[in-house]
Parts: sequence; structure tokens; C-alpha cells
Amino acid sequence: MLKIAVCEDEEQHKKILVDLISRYPFKTDYCLTTFQYGYELIAASNRGSVFDVIFLDMRLDQEDGIDIANEIRKSGNTARIIITTSLIEYAVLGYSVSASDFLLKPFPQEKLFQVLEKLENDIKNARSNFYEIDINNEKIFLKSDEILYFESLGRKMKVVTFDEVYEYYDKITALQKELDPVRFVLCHRSYIVNLKNVKSIKMKMAVLKNGVMIPISPKRNQKVYDAFTRYMAGSME
Repeated sequence: MLKIAVCEDEEQHKKILVDLISRYPFKTDYCLTTFQYGYELIAASNRGSVFDVIFLDMRLDQEDGIDIANEIRKSGNTARIIITTSLIEYAVLGYSVSASDFLLKPFPQEKLFQVLEKLENDIKNARSNFYEIDINNEKIFLKSDEILYFESLGRKMKVVTFDEVYEYYDKITALQKELDPVRFVLCHRSYIVNLKNVKSIKMKMAVLKNGVMIPISPKRNQKVYDAFTRYMAGSME
């Protein structure tokens, strides 16, 4: 799930930006939250709201966008910030808060789509090396190489690594869309395994490198075997 925030005090510009974002052909699910003022965005961030991308206006009524961005960064927030402004001079200031890019109003669609495509690819690549989970408003980053498998526990997911076990709220259908399909495969309605840490497949079971055996449903047996052999062949190239 890609989490996007739009902070814009002018209703007209907010509607235009939200509409254009809705037209972009995302490769994954996304949710969008809008804010009229910077202090609302800061409050949400302080309450634990996590955003992957923030579209931030440089002038929010009496607020300065750079000050807002600095407050967000103070909390350790690593969201990609996209500066939105009517003046190119303000766009340059965005780099002082590690802004990823900028958009000039009234938001040309082609430029916005380019920005979103780059962001989506960058985030996907970052997530292929690390997986982020939220537990009690704490962000925990797990190295993908260390993950053994995910298990669905009703409303919760359990992720098992070589050293730790974590439980957090998520659904296996949503999780499957977020993970790298080359590395992680749904082998059972309740299990997703990391093919990197599969030692072998036998007797409708995926044998992990730590000896744990994960069930493979009969209807997924061939798909899992094919995915495993493709992954092994690719890792040896």
C-alpha cells in the first residue's frame, strides 16, 4: 500500500492535484489523505501516521512549507516530499529539506505522472531490500534477506525472521501486492515464503534453511515449484 498525503490550503489546487493523482495508473494499491494546513500534517505525523509521499505546498496561509517540512523531518520521517509552488524560486528551497522533486502549479499532468512513476519505482526498489511494519506506532525495518515467511493469523500477520517473530495488523491479500513477486510467493492461503530462504521443496512442503517446513496447497504446488526454480536459476546468473 502506497500512502500519499496532499497538504494544500487552496481548495481549487487541492482538487486538481487529487484528481490528477487518481488518474495515474498505479501498479499497487494506494490511499490518499488531504490536509489544509501544515500543523494538521505535523499533528498526524506526531500521532504516528506514516506517509510514503507528501505533496507539500510552499505557502500554506500564514505557514512556511520549509518550516513544516523541517518539523516533519525532526520526527525522523523519511517520506518523499514533493514541493508544490507557483514560483520556481520556492522550488529550489525544497532541497534544503531533502525534497525529492517539485511541481509548479497548476500541475501539468505529464510532469506529475513522471514524478509518480519515479517515486513508485524508487519505493518499490527500497522495499525489495527492506520490509517495513508498524507495531504500536513504531516503524520496524526488516531486511528482506532475513525474512523466512509470513503467516496469516486472522486480522493479524506474523512475520518470522531467522532471529525474531513479529505480529502486526495486515491482510495477506494486501501484503502479497506489496512484496516483490520474484522473491516472495503465496504457497498457501495462509503463508507467503521467501524463496531466497527456501532450501528445497518436497512432499508439498517448502523446506526452509532453518529446517521449518511450510505447507504448499495442492493447487499452488506447481506454481511454487516453477517460481522456486526460476528464482534459483536467476540467483545463479
